[in-house]
Amino acid sequence: MTLIKYDKYNELNISYFEEAKLSIKDPLGANISNDVRWIKLNKNWNYSMFPVVVSGVGEPILFLHGFDSSFLEFRRVYPNLKKNYQMIIPDLLGFGFAPRFATNQYSPSKLISNLKDIINTLKITKKIKIVGASMGASVAIRLSKEIPELIDKIILLSPAGLFGESKNIPFPFNQIGAAFLGLPKVRKILCRQAFANPDKSVGLMEEQIASIHLGCSGWRNSLASFAKSGGFSGTYKYIQSIPIKTVCGENDRILGRKEINKIKSLEKLNCIGLQNCGHLPHVDLPSLSSKIISDYFESNSK
Repeated sequence: MTLIKYDKYNELNISYFEEAKLSIKDPLGANISNDVRWIKLNKNWNYSMFPVVVSGVGEPILFLHGFDSSFLEFRRVYPNLKKNYQMIIPDLLGFGFAPRFATNQYSPSKLISNLKDIINTLKITKKIKIVGASMGASVAIRLSKEIPELIDKIILLSPAGLFGESKNIPFPFNQIGAAFLGLPKVRKILCRQAFANPDKSVGLMEEQIASIHLGCSGWRNSLASFAKSGGFSGTYKYIQSIPIKTVCGENDRILGRKEINKIKSLEKLNCIGLQNCGHLPHVDLPSLSSKIISDYFESNSK
């Protein structure tokens, strides 16, 4: 595939985002979308443009979203935290609104390599603090293994993929699974499952945010490719000496009680539980989550 074709696909992707953001019903989603910058990466990624929210003044915090999500996941903690920090929120490779034509393979190692190039391109000079949510927590841990000298502290929100072994999902089951995840009814169920009190917390705005990136060209194939790679699992073994704080919702129906109890039992993870909170503390309880993030990053605690 020629560079010209890559440019064409990337332009289509950017055009889709620019149109999609105008339809966002959630004012906080619209607000964070306006701070997206398209970062041109190096030849490893065919000089494609990648969406990264960059805003705020202060110590840099890198936010890493969960599986089949986007930067929009952090819309509710964004307004408060950007007052005191430089917020850096990329769409992970193969997810969100990121270009799907920069590589035809989507795996944990490729994703980490892409993140490292984003960090280098942004020329961040200070040590980075990281907030990783769900799968993004495992991404944070793997990244910290690669560049420990560049990372200050890490907060894990409802970490997924810490334990177990990778399970590669072969063709055609990876494609079938990805297609299933694209069904509107399935999206609605998964969106509700992420919240502690879905009847009160989930409406058209939340459902739209959870699915708006599905309109990106290549969404299903990138998801299927990632599933075929096995995804992130067993990342607990990669934990470095970098200070970590973990936050879990006590009503997390995605991780489940057994997983939460295991997380709480491990001293390295320094875990606290939040009542009336589901799988997304930063969405379910944004004010409290913002305070926890600020307090920990400002403290001298390890």
